Amino acid sequence: MEFVDRSKEQKRLERAFGSETSKFVVIYGRRRLGKSTLLKRVINEDDIYFEAGRQESQVQISLLAGTIACQYSGFDMPLYPSWKSVLMAFNRVCKDRTVLVLDEFPYMVEKDPSLPSVLQNIIDSGTLRYHLVICGSSQRMMQHFVLDKSDPLYGRANEKINLRPIRPQHWQEAMCLDAVSTIEEYSVWGGVPRYWALREEYSSLKEAIDQLVLDEHGILFGEPTSLFIDEANDIAPFQSIMTAIGHGNTRYSAVASAIGKKTTEISKPLSALSEMSYISKDVPFGESEDKTKKTLYVIDDNFMAFYYTFIEPHRSMLALGRTGFVTQKIESGLPALVGNVWERLCQTAVSGNQLFGHTWNMARRWWGKVPVYEEGRKTPIGFDELEFDVVAEAADDRGTILVGECKWKSADYADRLLLKLKAKTQKAPFAQGKNVIYVLFLKEHPLSEADCRMMLPDEVLKCQPE
Repeated sequence: MEFVDRSKEQKRLERAFGSETSKFVVIYGRRRLGKSTLLKRVINEDDIYFEAGRQESQVQISLLAGTIACQYSGFDMPLYPSWKSVLMAFNRVCKDRTVLVLDEFPYMVEKDPSLPSVLQNIIDSGTLRYHLVICGSSQRMMQHFVLDKSDPLYGRANEKINLRPIRPQHWQEAMCLDAVSTIEEYSVWGGVPRYWALREEYSSLKEAIDQLVLDEHGILFGEPTSLFIDEANDIAPFQSIMTAIGHGNTRYSAVASAIGKKTTEISKPLSALSEMSYISKDVPFGESEDKTKKTLYVIDDNFMAFYYTFIEPHRSMLALGRTGFVTQKIESGLPALVGNVWERLCQTAVSGNQLFGHTWNMARRWWGKVPVYEEGRKTPIGFDELEFDVVAEAADDRGTILVGECKWKSADYADRLLLKLKAKTQKAPFAQGKNVIYVLFLKEHPLSEADCRMMLPDEVLKCQPE
């Protein structure tokens, strides 16, 4: 697979490495996002790239010296007793503005916790002649290095790049897919380059899932475990919470109950999963995330959502070789999973974008109960449960809102969908007294016309942020 996107990050690195003064660069993000590939694309043959393992510090130091010796003959002849000695020795012999990459930096700190302080002293000395890059897949540890005021490296980075998954429109171009297939595939692989590279080796989505995820020998069969091991020694809380949410337990109390813990006991692992972008909070449009009691927790990583919906609940069946059973579950449940991803893509397409004559604030779902009245009565006779897929307020006109319905199924009658959407909107508290712009987000061209705006998959993908 060719290198996909990352143009913004590449330009930032090229600018940093082209500087006449030494730069300290920090790059982090979950495993398989292509951090190492990005760095190798930017550095040149004279630069030093070192990937640490989980060996003892002295072994790591010797391996680094050996790597440097490939460019600077004889560098590995002396015995370097410490990180400071090897890094300063390199500083004396290197060409000005060489790049030194220390990949999997958390492994190095794991064996020598004093290393961040060593780097702090070297950086603060003002004598550094090379550009220093630290990189790692342990998001929590890397964030700690640059965001925690108590850490020695806090405030030292000249560039901090938190690598994110790649947006679906770039995969559409790279894989030469139509918009519908792109969204379906993106719902399984997310924006992770390594998953797409593996997927490319198979002739169909079904075959790729069978071979990569369902087969116990498949590369991605135990993927969540590999990801969580980067973050903690005890991964049971992470696995348990993700399993609970994958089973549909989306409220805070429901998650705690599902795993047999008190709500206070899951606060830290929930926060950690959120910091790592594996889960996120879903809050109704118009409500404060800090104050609302309606917060739901959703898996915010497409592959993880797929895994904890279809794979984790049926691991026993897969261990017996009953892949057909799980395949049937996937075939029947995948449209709903894709529908959820489609809904989020539609919200993202609207958020901050200029559409239909307005620029829109953040788009969200809305759900809740609304009172039902009989004519002539002031007290409600009951309540209706309402849900809206996309709601956004115009940034340039608070009196205007967008209300959208997302459908991921075969062609439907647009006039009928609009009629239902308008009927719901008349009852919605957020719509009272507002100018409403109705939008239907549809998988296919509808079977009838309707007096509203419509967006199909091609348009939604084009409206995604870069």
